[in-house]
Amino acid sequence: MHNFKKILLPVANILGLLLLGVTVKPAYAEVIDRIQIFQAGDEAEIRIRFVTRIQYVRQVMLKNGDVRIYFNLLEVDAADPRLTWQKRDSPPSNIVSPFTVTYPEIDSSLSISFGKPVDYHIRPGNDGRSISFFTPNLNAASRLREFLSQPPPLTGATALPKPVILRSEAEIASDEIEAKKLLDKANVALKNGSNTEAIDILRKVLAMPPNQSTQAAHYMLGQAYEKNREFVKARTEYDLYVKLYPKANDLNQVKKNLARVFMPAYEEEKSIPEKLPILDKMTYYGGFSQYYSKGILETSSTTTSSAVMTTSNNNDQSQLLSSLDLTGLKRTESTETRLVFRDTFTANLLPGAGDSNFLTAAYFERGSSSQTYFYGLGRQTGAAGGLPSRFDGTWINRNLGSKWRVNAAIGSPVAAPGSNDETKTFAATSVDLTRLPGQWSGNTYFIGQRVANILDRRAAGIEAHYFDSLNNHMGLLEYDTLFKKLNTGLIQGNWTTTDGSNYTLLIDHRRNLRITNALRLEQPSKKIAELLNSGITKDTLRENALVASPIFNQIMVGMTLPLSTRLKWGADVRANNTTSYEAYDMSQGAMVTLPRVWAHVYSAQLIGNNLLFNNDLGVASFSYTNASTYNAKMLSYNQVANFRQSLQINVSLQLYAEDNNMSINLTRMNPSFRLSYHMNKSLYLECSGGLVLTHTSSPAQDDKTRKKYFNLGYRWNF
Repeated sequence: MHNFKKILLPVANILGLLLLGVTVKPAYAEVIDRIQIFQAGDEAEIRIRFVTRIQYVRQVMLKNGDVRIYFNLLEVDAADPRLTWQKRDSPPSNIVSPFTVTYPEIDSSLSISFGKPVDYHIRPGNDGRSISFFTPNLNAASRLREFLSQPPPLTGATALPKPVILRSEAEIASDEIEAKKLLDKANVALKNGSNTEAIDILRKVLAMPPNQSTQAAHYMLGQAYEKNREFVKARTEYDLYVKLYPKANDLNQVKKNLARVFMPAYEEEKSIPEKLPILDKMTYYGGFSQYYSKGILETSSTTTSSAVMTTSNNNDQSQLLSSLDLTGLKRTESTETRLVFRDTFTANLLPGAGDSNFLTAAYFERGSSSQTYFYGLGRQTGAAGGLPSRFDGTWINRNLGSKWRVNAAIGSPVAAPGSNDETKTFAATSVDLTRLPGQWSGNTYFIGQRVANILDRRAAGIEAHYFDSLNNHMGLLEYDTLFKKLNTGLIQGNWTTTDGSNYTLLIDHRRNLRITNALRLEQPSKKIAELLNSGITKDTLRENALVASPIFNQIMVGMTLPLSTRLKWGADVRANNTTSYEAYDMSQGAMVTLPRVWAHVYSAQLIGNNLLFNNDLGVASFSYTNASTYNAKMLSYNQVANFRQSLQINVSLQLYAEDNNMSINLTRMNPSFRLSYHMNKSLYLECSGGLVLTHTSSPAQDDKTRKKYFNLGYRWNF
């Protein structure tokens, strides 16, 4: 009866937590913060924002339209079991087809599924915490189809070849004169801002037999479409120019224009919220999911000296994970109001195991339709400006003119799942430079945080971003004025070429200075307030925090190169080190000095689609790690197959081998699978499972473990 109640009660528990003020131990965390749809010229921008900073790596599209996006989490361990598996349907929209976002897939990627192939391009967000997915909006796609069907005939690759007609020299000369007149007339119209007139004239030039004005007309037509903010057509025309005239003197300029129109809102305006019909009443959407997880662990251990074997077999995991994601949206002529509630409740079904809950988001926000002001209240995500990744409090901003915005926030950081941190409070302010010609933006910020009535941190920072469709670079410097040390230095670069190659760079220096780091020198139960009451001064706490705060440095370079339309090859090299620091060792009951550790990681991936099946994705990867205390090799293969648009099968096999400087050898084999079935527009069924075989051997002992696990669940979107 006890377990039966645990299965039925999560829905009521989740809905009542906020109202009843119940506080329970946090358990699981989501990485996706929100999905928004914006209108950018004649494209729809799907912006996926994350709780943590990310580094975009690569993407690939399956034949059925599923797009897999690979990225690194810079502030959260991707293997952290506390990360909640998320499947989100698209918000209501009238400019983009419905889609579903899933993270993480079995190969640790994020997938966007439209159920059909779509034209798209992707760029990392300029805030370092988002990815933008661009696709022609439904209205623009309709206009483009109409444009392609209208005379005069297309001059692009899709046009029918013109019949060869023999003409006299007089006819050729007459056409040249007429084409030159039309070209001059179009040039005047373009300079006067009469873009539509220029487009009509240039299409007449291109409808004529090829002549000396044809090349210039192609270039000018691309410019006219761009100035008229018809970016899909401009992209088509520039792309055609590059193919038709590969040796043109102005080819580099045309390529720059082509890159620019991939990011359509490049000068005049930012991407703006799509103009949905006015919603007089609050419209709700979201989803509810439940997943049951079961794990059985079998172990056997043999002592080398006595050859005695001990075995055990027990339930390692049995829990029901229930998640609710609810968003309310209301739009008027001048404002947009949003209510968001997301919560995850874990009912542990093992005897003696406690339940847990993590309230991911619960906030109210309102902003103007023109994005001139915004304010939010509740548990929300800090997007930038040194704010905690998730906090309880309020955040407001106001635009000052077309380029500047001021922000202010106060609140309390949300403790990490499972931690027992003291309550902290912060106040922060920042100024954003929203854009400059050439795609520059950035911000400068100041934040102060307190714990037990003393300063925990006090930092000033500056961020700078440069982005377009082919380049996305950012830099961050944060200096802690309390410790008088550099807290964070980050350079992140991403370059994409027109042939689909991608290059990444990451230089990361961080220390995460806090007064509360001094607790690492104390027993786990100690608090800052207790230390202050015992007579320890603030200066001593600051000194202890410094010796207990290691410096983490990392540099990574990577690339992804297309080998063919069906194959991509990727590789990256990563080097990192953590300096020595002091901490309390519970086993010794004393403070110890932990040594410096370092690691060099070399990895390669081969990504292919439509290889084994008509609509599949295969990812083979290999990595080698040379670290200060161990060496390791890992080989894995992930296969995705889609059938009838409703059934997806993911299978994976991972092989891992490690030996360390203590003569301990470890091998692990992990086959796994996931089945996803889309029953209808709102109901998904999921089933996954696997086996983990681990063998650890040392001169004194030989251990073998066998873990079997499976998950079964559903998600209902409404």
